[in-house]
Amino acid sequence: MAARKYDILVWGATGFTGKSLVEYLALNAPPKTRIAIGGRNYEKLKQVQAELDAKHPMAAIPVSKMKLLIGDSTDQEIMNRMAAQTRVVASTVGPYALYGSELVRACVRQKTDYCDITGEVPWVHQMHKELNAQAVQSNVHIVSLCGFDCIPADIGCMMMAEYAKEKLGKPLLHVKGSIVGIRGGVSGGTLATAITQLGNESKAVLKNIVQSNNPEKRQGNGDKSLTKRFRRSVIHYDETLKRWQTFWVMSSINAATARWAGRVLEYGPGFTYSESMSTHGLVHAVAIAIGLLYGAILVFFSFTRSLLYYSRIIPRPGDGPSKEFIRKGFFSLNLEAFTDSGVFYGKVSGSSDPGYGETIKYLGESALCLAFDRNENFRPGIYPPSVIMGSALLHRLRNKDCQFEVDKALVPSKTHSQSGKKTN
Repeated sequence: MAARKYDILVWGATGFTGKSLVEYLALNAPPKTRIAIGGRNYEKLKQVQAELDAKHPMAAIPVSKMKLLIGDSTDQEIMNRMAAQTRVVASTVGPYALYGSELVRACVRQKTDYCDITGEVPWVHQMHKELNAQAVQSNVHIVSLCGFDCIPADIGCMMMAEYAKEKLGKPLLHVKGSIVGIRGGVSGGTLATAITQLGNESKAVLKNIVQSNNPEKRQGNGDKSLTKRFRRSVIHYDETLKRWQTFWVMSSINAATARWAGRVLEYGPGFTYSESMSTHGLVHAVAIAIGLLYGAILVFFSFTRSLLYYSRIIPRPGDGPSKEFIRKGFFSLNLEAFTDSGVFYGKVSGSSDPGYGETIKYLGESALCLAFDRNENFRPGIYPPSVIMGSALLHRLRNKDCQFEVDKALVPSKTHSQSGKKTN
């Protein structure tokens, strides 16, 4: 690994997110980090170099010094050659179910660590089923889900589980996540991925929507007298927050990832995670739910999916929100954690657009973590970020002004339902 030409390869550097990742690494990676940028089009890569060099002439790592690698994501031989040259690949090329599989296979074959920002959980599980045994044997770390979906929920639940175990001496049974504030935009590439995923997995997605708020229906190995408290309908009133909640569009993805990590890391018997979004009242909650249902219907049928994808109403792949919009974005995720003796709280928040400010931090720090922090505590295989990088990634994110905090208050279970308030 030490003899390889590059520490990190940014694959998909000409896309909106890929270009932002190149910019982030140029400004935040250690000065001697060897970075390559890759994509299908040489001229577009040269354009990225020129634009970012003009924008950041004093960057710690000049983008003009980054080597260019050209290739096609579906070409197995080219992917093998690329993976063999670098210690870590950070990929922003989606939809990953269409363009990511050969690169992941190449990384496992070449013993190259890998991270991406996909939220395509079925594809991640497919890669795990196909390649995990080989990745473990080769001591390779393949980390998907390193964006806004699913770092806040995944690392947030890990943080809560560690606190419950180390400070309270208790297993973690359930975490309820609530998006209590958010402002962000969307890029054409993300919309293309979302439309493809929802179209291909519409039945599974709709099933997860129904199940995401009812953890006791998914797993029966927990204490049913406790898990009854966790059940919430798609629209419900949260006694802790004193606000109406509705379905959060990323809840099924985040819930599946957190539960997967919880099983591997053994947070607690029958651990579950559910997630919803706070609204300004019952009417607002109903309106959001209807809007999401209408959107799901549009992407259910191939004809309407095509209209959405090719219309000018939504951003085209390669387009995204402005830097000013990204700078003014934010999100706040409230965590309510249940043990068999009480409830405690946590918070995860970001101070920029969650999809294109915080996500770039998450992916950039994941790539740097794999490149420079890797040690015997990193679990090899194909798993969520918490399972592979754990506290090493949490430490990096906290150092980049990403809030991951636990409220040390513990509200006893018998009084929690009566007070519904956070104790300081």
